[in-house]
Amino acid sequence: MSEDIILVDSYDLDVRIENGFCAVLFYSQWCVHSRGLIPIIEEIADEYYDYMRFYALDVEQSPDAASVFAVDTTPTVIFFRNGKIIERITGANPPSAYTEVIEDVIAVLDSE
Repeated sequence: MSEDIILVDSYDLDVRIENGFCAVLFYSQWCVHSRGLIPIIEEIADEYYDYMRFYALDVEQSPDAASVFAVDTTPTVIFFRNGKIIERITGANPPSAYTEVIEDVIAVLDSE
């Protein structure tokens, strides 16, 4: 993974998502869709680094965190703002699916 995506586990996930705007990629190493999505998320993380943070959590290494957030399909990307879920995208999607959510949140943040 790129340096713009921070690997997390169930021990530090709560602290990472509690403040600001971020996204967590819940993935599994064996999932072909997860492996295909990682480069897309890496590009998006680089593009939006000034606005938000991206984290990645391997559901096989942290099944309890996946359970807490009801992640039963990989890949799943969950967007958080100040610890609250604002959007969830399941499965591999085109980059625009993720950037639309990000742009909407940035617009709200800019208006506050």
